[in-house]
Amino acid sequence: MSLRLFILLLALLSPAIAQEKPPSKSAAGNLQVRLLAEVVPENLGKVFLLLGETKSAEFELPANFLSDPVAVSSRAMVLKTINKEVSLCTIALPEQGNSFAVILVTAKPAGYKAIVVRTDDPTFKAGDVFFINRSEKTVLGKLGTSPLILKPGETEKSRPTGAIDNTYYDIAFATREESGDKLLSSSRWPIDNQLRSYLFFFTNAQGKTTFRAVDEYLIPAAPAKP
Repeated sequence: MSLRLFILLLALLSPAIAQEKPPSKSAAGNLQVRLLAEVVPENLGKVFLLLGETKSAEFELPANFLSDPVAVSSRAMVLKTINKEVSLCTIALPEQGNSFAVILVTAKPAGYKAIVVRTDDPTFKAGDVFFINRSEKTVLGKLGTSPLILKPGETEKSRPTGAIDNTYYDIAFATREESGDKLLSSSRWPIDNQLRSYLFFFTNAQGKTTFRAVDEYLIPAAPAKP
């Protein structure tokens, strides 16, 4: 075979060779999201994710737990209702990571704003808490021996420290008022090495600041083979 014919044949085969390369993790559909809403209107109905021209399976938006994982093929998507396909928000995933929690907080005039948390981040571990201040007050926290200051609209990832008897943490939350700090809650949190949490502070119908937590149970890593 002449050198010229060999080069021509190689050029013709190059596209086929390139197509046989294994896809990247993202291209292979290894991206996934789990959704959690601050509140869900009673008449919302089921929703879906629109990724370009592709629709995900429809599902109900949860407010008390993270949804089942939804596989996605793109880092940009739109959350829509099944009924009339109303757009609720756009979601943009960071370039780093393949697994995410999408926290949906209400936004004016309607719909949601997405707060994206990378759940395969090795620094986001069991025992961590992702705080979301949706209230109108600055929230102060005492997480064992760790302080927390969270202004309205802010988010922060933190964790309690200074466990007592290696069993529990003393936890307290307060709001900053003109008349002085006002205690919201004082409690003990047991040490738990199997979950991390998302905690919302919000203003209730009576105008008082309160909070609720949503736990995410983690699957323990498989022990290393000897």
